[in-house]
Amino acid sequence: MTVYEIVILVAMVGYAIFRQTQFHEVVGDTRFKLAIIYGIVGLAMGGYHVPNGRWEIIFLATSLLLSVVVGLVRGKYTRVWADQGRVYSQGTAFTISLFVGLVAVKFTMGTLAYFNGLSDSGRFGEILLMIATMVAFQAQIIWRRAQPLGARTSEKAQPTRSHTTTP
Repeated sequence: MTVYEIVILVAMVGYAIFRQTQFHEVVGDTRFKLAIIYGIVGLAMGGYHVPNGRWEIIFLATSLLLSVVVGLVRGKYTRVWADQGRVYSQGTAFTISLFVGLVAVKFTMGTLAYFNGLSDSGRFGEILLMIATMVAFQAQIIWRRAQPLGARTSEKAQPTRSHTTTP
């Protein structure tokens, strides 16, 4: 990883953490926006390399599995509530810790694989693609939790006033 890539990674992780500390409305048609952004940046930064060895396949499969599991858990434990006809979500200390942990594990796996000669294909963009995968699964779980509370399906839809709860 170059210094430039590390700076971008730290900035994007920092932005993701900041966004998780802020509450925002859950809207169906925009739920994958952050995942798409991370995926595009990850691909643009050369984030995917087709594995060509057994260990590379194992590392890729493990990374994907970790991203999916962490996304599902984060989706379950993110705060979701309705207020005045709109549904909101906000990360918790636990969900933010899971996010930071996933990034740290992915970085550690890539470093260990590189220094042990198991793989030299781990790239900066790959971490962003793993984050995108996690965020997509998390967004879908949050959306499923938000629907019974009256979440809007699109930004054009009017909020409902029938579901009001507090966090």
